[in-house]
Amino acid sequence: MTGDPVNAFAALRDETIDYVLATAQPHRADRLWPADAAVYSTNPLNVAYGACGPALLLSRATATVPGPVVDWMLAQEISSDSYPPGLFFGLAGVASTFAELGLVDEAARVLREQRRSPLLFTDPGIAVGAAGWGLTDLQLYAVTGEQTYLDWAVRAGNHLIETGVPRGDGTAWRCGVDDRVHYGLGYGASGVALYLLRLYQATGLDDYLVAAARGLAFDLDARVETDLGWLWHRFEGDDMLRPYWLHGSAGVGSVVVRFFAATRDEHYAALAARICTDAYVKFTVSPGLFDGLSGVGELMLDLSLATGEPHYAGWALDVAETISWFAVAKPQGTAWPSRSLDKISNDYATGAAGIGLFLTRLLHGGPRPFIDPLVPAGAVAAREPGPSTV
Repeated sequence: MTGDPVNAFAALRDETIDYVLATAQPHRADRLWPADAAVYSTNPLNVAYGACGPALLLSRATATVPGPVVDWMLAQEISSDSYPPGLFFGLAGVASTFAELGLVDEAARVLREQRRSPLLFTDPGIAVGAAGWGLTDLQLYAVTGEQTYLDWAVRAGNHLIETGVPRGDGTAWRCGVDDRVHYGLGYGASGVALYLLRLYQATGLDDYLVAAARGLAFDLDARVETDLGWLWHRFEGDDMLRPYWLHGSAGVGSVVVRFFAATRDEHYAALAARICTDAYVKFTVSPGLFDGLSGVGELMLDLSLATGEPHYAGWALDVAETISWFAVAKPQGTAWPSRSLDKISNDYATGAAGIGLFLTRLLHGGPRPFIDPLVPAGAVAAREPGPSTV
């Protein structure tokens, strides 16, 4: 990429937003934006593939979400019968997004419906389980101060402690989706550990920090030392190793760096640096967030913001440059392919929303959606941007 990379990435991000704005289709009932095909097997609003991801990008990058987009989202029929309860694919993610958009009453309505789900406690992880919807309750507690949200967050945390299985010096949890013990952020012990860490920060109760550290220890002990450095399987018995965010090194590393930020324990700082170094890759088959370059780049930004070390920002720029190779020029702006690279996607998991949020954070710093404490979107316009990493 020639010229000033900061200006180039700012232009790329802005062109991505142009495309997202131009391609909303509020006349459709099945989806609002082009997305990975999984939107048709999930639901129209979910964070991973539905409308919440692009809406969040617009909110964070421009402080404005067009009225027709908000109207479409609020008009969707939401039920615990048709939506699962979790963060990335269900009602907790919808509530979290509504809260960030400043729609706090609507977020509360969604969570009241979510409480009715018979699936609330069937999975432990962040992606679909108690750790994920617990994060939304912590967010709503921070926004409203209402005790009921903290009570539900504590309920989730106590359930996770009670259902964890001791494994050596750590604790594991069995995934409700496939009855396997997973590793990593999305479905594994690292994600549960992150939630318990956030619950400790909200309550000050040491039991949650102890349980969080044990969950993270399980995943750290499960690392595989390869010629390329530390990598992780997706689950016990898996034959694939991943460097990515939802599954793999970048996800584990993103949790470790947050343990360092919360505890200032240099042990976690050293581990985060090692994982980040090993996870750094400039080439993958996908530019997306969940299992692609954007998720890897986000870990580089995590370390840059946590440590101030300039080489992590340099690595993030390297990753962003490779991501730019996947850009698809359109008359309306810049589009991005989904994970299959055969169709355009605006979603959070695979396409423009996740990539655009990475580019926004590359330019302005700040917290990551969902896994870091969030400011309600009613205050978005007045929010000062975080420090740039470039």
